[in-house]
Amino acid sequence: MRPVLALALLAALSGACGDPSTGAPETGPSPASAPAVAPAAVQIVAPQYRVRTTGIQTTGKIQFNEERLVRITAPVTGRVVEVLARPGETVEPGRRLLVLDSPDLGQAKADYAKGAADAERSSQALALARELFEVRAIAQKEVRDAENDSHKAVAERERAAARLRTLGVTEARLPEIAARADASTLLAVAAPRAGVIVERNVAPGQVVAYGQSDTPLNLFVIADLSTMWVLADVYEPDVPRVHLGQRVSVTLTCCPDERYEGTVANIADSIDKDSRTLKVRAVVPNRGRALKAEMFVRVAIESGSTRVLTLPQTAVQRRDGTVFVLVETGPGQYQSRPIKPGAEFDGVVEVQEGVTPADRVVATGGILLKQNAQ
Repeated sequence: MRPVLALALLAALSGACGDPSTGAPETGPSPASAPAVAPAAVQIVAPQYRVRTTGIQTTGKIQFNEERLVRITAPVTGRVVEVLARPGETVEPGRRLLVLDSPDLGQAKADYAKGAADAERSSQALALARELFEVRAIAQKEVRDAENDSHKAVAERERAAARLRTLGVTEARLPEIAARADASTLLAVAAPRAGVIVERNVAPGQVVAYGQSDTPLNLFVIADLSTMWVLADVYEPDVPRVHLGQRVSVTLTCCPDERYEGTVANIADSIDKDSRTLKVRAVVPNRGRALKAEMFVRVAIESGSTRVLTLPQTAVQRRDGTVFVLVETGPGQYQSRPIKPGAEFDGVVEVQEGVTPADRVVATGGILLKQNAQ
């Protein structure tokens, strides 16, 4: 009996599981109307009008700001005894750069000592002549001759003093030179302004010359790197759109996301005959000293502005060569709509055709919806 009872119970249980009247739930697919994307993953925006600046896109080259550049040449002919500065150093006005041993300096000191002695002697002679004239011992003509000699001697002394000043000799050292207590031929060449040494063409033992060439050797070149010049090439059709004071945006090839802003400071008066371009110079602050001389850069010169309708770049979809956006037509319902895009700027895209400010466009999450969009 026991085997028969077990088989009966098993048959009863099997019939109960397959009977719809028992109310047991059945497993099946999700309804077609269930949302495929969570609402939080979709962001809806409205197209907005923004001002887009129009400009001239070209290339250019970085140069040192010539208005803040100083080239140091030899003030006298002599031999370099010591070099005290290196390229890349930041120097202040008065910083000693090199020391020269120059016979010219010794000659200039000797000329001043002689001029000072002659001026003193002629001054004494003039005083004596005036005393003799008062007692009628000499004629007035001799007094006038003594005055002329005194004036010439003073002028010669001042000429020699001016020569020493150009060599960096201070006024306080002139009495020692006049007394022949300072006859040194060593001359220290100092930096005339602050900046960074960007070039050095001198070494100890080298002989440098003064005034023997129309293009003297630059011993040092000191540049103020706080600003740089950008020379942009503007083609002839764009020349009428360029004006002084326009804003300029410079980007480097290595860092396209970094922009350096400046203004147009000079527009050339002639076209380059080889490239057929006009040189436009802009002064650009050198943030972080990232702009280096002779760099090639991309230059944008702002020439105007216009009001355009825009959408975020993330809202624009592309498929099979068609550019479109997803427009919300109802709760959870979206429609694919072709658009005509324009320029991209500041993270948005200009939309020339296809949407209006009244539309509601999917800004994020559209890649998940476009498969099911109508």
